Amino acid sequence: MNNLLFLADENIPILVIKELRKAGFNIISAAENYRGSSDEEILDLSSKNRWIIITFDKDFGDLIYKQKLNKPLGIILLRIAPKSAEYILQLLKWLLSQPDINFKGNFVVMNSDKVRTVKFL
Repeated sequence: MNNLLFLADENIPILVIKELRKAGFNIISAAENYRGSSDEEILDLSSKNRWIIITFDKDFGDLIYKQKLNKPLGIILLRIAPKSAEYILQLLKWLLSQPDINFKGNFVVMNSDKVRTVKFL
């Protein structure tokens, strides 16, 4: 799993990103590297660089499925209440460590009680 490269959208707390890096995940921060970029720009960068986007932003689903824009390697949409950075971190550590979840070519939706995977069309 650690050979995948993730791009955390600006809505992912920097503390979460730093802790995921310490845990061995390859993760880039939009807040650090692409501050102010539009969703379309993030999608384009992720498509070109084969990154998996991690976000709280539902708009990426619209951009992929309705507007048919370039697809990144994958998207992880967090549909959870962002109670704290620690809460987000624990859920992401768990999710990114699951060997049976294929992030490549998929839109992965994480709720507080389940994970759903939808193939890109």
